[in-house]
Amino acid sequence: GRTIGAVYSNFDSKEALCLEVLRNRLLSEMTKLFEALVTAGESLDERFEALSSWWSLLSTETSLVLVTAEYLTSTFKDEGRLTNNRDVVEGVKAVARAVFEDTLPDTISKTDPRVNDAVDAMVSTGAGLAVTQAMGVVDAERGARLMVATLRMWLERISDPIEPAATS
Repeated sequence: GRTIGAVYSNFDSKEALCLEVLRNRLLSEMTKLFEALVTAGESLDERFEALSSWWSLLSTETSLVLVTAEYLTSTFKDEGRLTNNRDVVEGVKAVARAVFEDTLPDTISKTDPRVNDAVDAMVSTGAGLAVTQAMGVVDAERGARLMVATLRMWLERISDPIEPAATS
């Protein structure tokens, strides 16, 4: 019900509009994941199944991955846009961190630096899987298994009292 001019008048550029659409979509998906995990039950296996189901659905949306990749590559040479892109990624990481912290046993401190490493690794793994799935290299089922395996690996690593916490 709005004219094109009315829509664009709310944004500095087409890139700013695109970023807002992508940001809203990504945060909406992270909210769906969080809701699925909250309703999944108490056991880790139930939560892993919820993660797997969410990833399987999301990862079939190739157009979202392609639009995101196209947008990101079109903004690499613009430091202002890169800063905005980083802010969006930090928002996604904040939600991912909340999801990850919810799976941590009570014996593990949420301030353990390995938690940051785990969140960075999971978000990066998700981005890489999304691209390889869009390319047809990895199917949705395998992608979901790899996401769950990444989460399991980090939970085991952080649960290991022998491994020292990372310093960076």
